[in-house]
Amino acid sequence: MHKTMQKTVHRGIHAESEVHSAARGGSVSPWWRPTLWALIAAGLVLVIASAIVPLVLGAGPVDRTSPVRVFFDVAGERNLPTWWNTGLLWTAGALSVAIGLLRRPTRLDGRGGWSAWCGLGALLALMSLDEYAGIHERLDGLWRRLVGDNPLPAFEWLMLGVPVAGAVVVFLWVCARVLPSPSTALYVLGIVVFFLGALGAEALVVAAGVPLDSWAYVASYHVEELLEFTGSALLVVAPLAAVRLASGGRASGETSGPASGLELTWHAGRRRCTEAARPASAMR
Repeated sequence: MHKTMQKTVHRGIHAESEVHSAARGGSVSPWWRPTLWALIAAGLVLVIASAIVPLVLGAGPVDRTSPVRVFFDVAGERNLPTWWNTGLLWTAGALSVAIGLLRRPTRLDGRGGWSAWCGLGALLALMSLDEYAGIHERLDGLWRRLVGDNPLPAFEWLMLGVPVAGAVVVFLWVCARVLPSPSTALYVLGIVVFFLGALGAEALVVAAGVPLDSWAYVASYHVEELLEFTGSALLVVAPLAAVRLASGGRASGETSGPASGLELTWHAGRRRCTEAARPASAMR
């Protein structure tokens, strides 16, 4: 499945199913790309702010007595960074359902396409709830009740968190594989980057024995949160990538001059990829 997912990401990002627009003489642009870069930049600003504030305050790596640091700290809960990532995941879920609803009459995603969009929306809504409430951090207690002592010296929730994350990736893949290739690629890339931060960074801290009261640990969780922010940003634009924005062709009889307008068309789902993209709307 890993090789298949890699091929999907590669095909999706470089997909060129532009027959409809080429026939009209228009051009196609990844209109969602500026949104992606803006979201990533905003996440980077939050991470930089979190890293600078304790240095400005002269605080130590574990000194969180200042409310200013608590508000900006990416390792904190229910503060600005938490609000940002929670909002990104909620927006990704809402957009998934909205795009699925708009595409439903076209039947471009084949049978089960609407269910796939709704499944992704529900999954991302649950991830948003977990980001806000910190449900995953309670998995250690569940492990102790079910199994007993936890062998990890820190971040004990990883014992159940890793298999849960695996189940999330599989569920997302099952849903996203029927969607248009650009959306599938962004969903898969987004969830991989997200968990690379959420799980990978903390697992690396445990494996390397990094002291939790050191600046090395502070640096590690800033990298972790930047990856999570980036993954969430990719998940936000994933449903938008199902929409293709093209400059319309020239009016009848014209051989030069600017295109007559913009046209929105749908990318066909992978189960209906042999069909031409159907127009969603036109703006003249």
